[in-house]
Amino acid sequence: MSDPPSGLGGWLVPAYCEMGRADQQSAALSLRPTTNRFVPHAARSADEHALALLHLYAYHHGAERVHPGARVLDLGFGEGYGAPILCMAGAQYLGLEVDPEMVAHASAEYGVDVALYDGTSIPAADGAFDLVVSFQIIAYFEDPQPWLHEIRRVLSPDGTALLTTPNRVWRLDEGQRPWNRHHAREYTADAFRETLAQTFSTVTVYGVFAGEPIESVVKARGARARKLAKIDRLGLRYRLPESFDARLRGLLRRSAQEDVDATEFTLERVRHQKDDVELALDFLAEVRP
Repeated sequence: MSDPPSGLGGWLVPAYCEMGRADQQSAALSLRPTTNRFVPHAARSADEHALALLHLYAYHHGAERVHPGARVLDLGFGEGYGAPILCMAGAQYLGLEVDPEMVAHASAEYGVDVALYDGTSIPAADGAFDLVVSFQIIAYFEDPQPWLHEIRRVLSPDGTALLTTPNRVWRLDEGQRPWNRHHAREYTADAFRETLAQTFSTVTVYGVFAGEPIESVVKARGARARKLAKIDRLGLRYRLPESFDARLRGLLRRSAQEDVDATEFTLERVRHQKDDVELALDFLAEVRP
C-alpha cells in the first residue's frame, strides 16, 4: 500500500468517489449533528484536527493489514470516512452501523456496501472476515463481551481484529461520568487489555501517541472536560437535546481556541508503540481468536 497522505487535505480521493471535495464536506455536514458523529474532513478547530488524525491513523493502520481481496468488516463505521481508505488498499468491504441515517449517507457518499445491525449480533457466517476493524466503539458498551464474542465468531481462524478506544487517564477524574453521553465505560490500558483477554486468545495493546501540537491539544481538551464535569455535578447537560448539545459544544470549543495552522496536524506526527502504553492518548488493540 502507498504511504498515507501527510495531512488532512488529500486523505480522501478514491477513484470511485466522483464528488468534489467541497461537495463531500457539505454532504457530510448535512447529517443531523450528534455528539457521536465525527467527520474528519470537516475539522475546523484544533480539537477537531487532533481528533481527526487519531481517527484517521487507525484506519490507515488497518489498511496496512489489508491484502487485495481481503474480507474486511468495519463495525460501527460512523460517517463512513474510513471506507475509502480500506477499499483503496484492496478490501472487500462491508460496513455495519446502528443508525439508518448513517447507513444511507455512507452508501450514497462513498458507494460502499453498508448495512444496519442491532449493535451486537453480526449478520454474517462464522469465519466470514479476514479483518475486523472497530474504532472508538467499545466504550459504548457497559458489558462488551457479547459484542466481542461476535467479533471473534466472524473472524477467520487466522484473522485479526483492530480496536481503538480513548485513554480515560486524560479524560476523567475518579468517579466522573464519561463526558461523551454515549460512552458507558472508558478504559485504562490494563482494563482494556483484561477486557479483551476474556474473549481473545492473543491480545496486544499499543499506545497511540502524537507529536506537538496534537498531544497538547488532546490533553487540554480532556482537562477542560474534567473541569466542566466538576461544575456540572448534576449532569444537567446530558438532559439537553443531543443536537443542541453537539452544536453548543462545537461553538464553545471553537470560541475557546485560536485559529490553527492545519499544516501542523499531519499523520506523520502520530504513531503507536508498546512502551508506556498507560500514558497514550488512545489505545490500539490487535486481537486474534
